[in-house]
Amino acid sequence: MRISLLNTLTTATVIGSAAVGGLFFAFSTLVMRGLNRIEPAAAITAMRGINAEAQRSTPFLLLFFGSALAALAVGIAATVQLRRRGSGYLLAGAILAIVAMLVTAAVNVPLNNQLDNADLTANAALVWQSYARPWTAWNHARTLCPLIGAVLLTAGMLRRRQ
Repeated sequence: MRISLLNTLTTATVIGSAAVGGLFFAFSTLVMRGLNRIEPAAAITAMRGINAEAQRSTPFLLLFFGSALAALAVGIAATVQLRRRGSGYLLAGAILAIVAMLVTAAVNVPLNNQLDNADLTANAALVWQSYARPWTAWNHARTLCPLIGAVLLTAGMLRRRQ
C-alpha cells in the first residue's frame, strides 16, 4: 500500500478532529453541567481558571491549531483534486473541522472574555446564566462539527481506495 502525504494529513486530521470533538463533548456533557450544579460565583471562578489554562496549555494548543492547519491542508488538496473520488467528502470534512475553530474564535472566546471582565460583585447568577447558556449551545455546535468532519474525512479516504 502506497502511503501518500494526503493520506497522512487526512489521518492526522481525523485523529485531531475526533480528539477536539471529544474534548468539546466532555465540556457539553460533563464540565458545564457540573459547573451549573455549584454556586454561580464558584462556577465563574472555575471557568475563568479553565479558560486561562486553555490559553497556556501547549498540548491543547497543538491539538487545536494543529488539527485545524492539517484540515486546511487537506481541504486545499481536496479542492485541487475535486474530480477525484472521495475529494468531496475530504473537502466537506475539512471544512467542518475548521468550522469548530472559527466558532471558537467568533463566539466562545468572546464569551470567555466577557466572563473574565464580568463584575463578580454584581449578580453572579445572572452573569453565569448569560454566559453558560450561549457558551454551551455554541459548544454543542463545535462538538458536532469536528466529529462529523472526522467521519466525512474517513469516508473520503475509503472512497479513494475503491
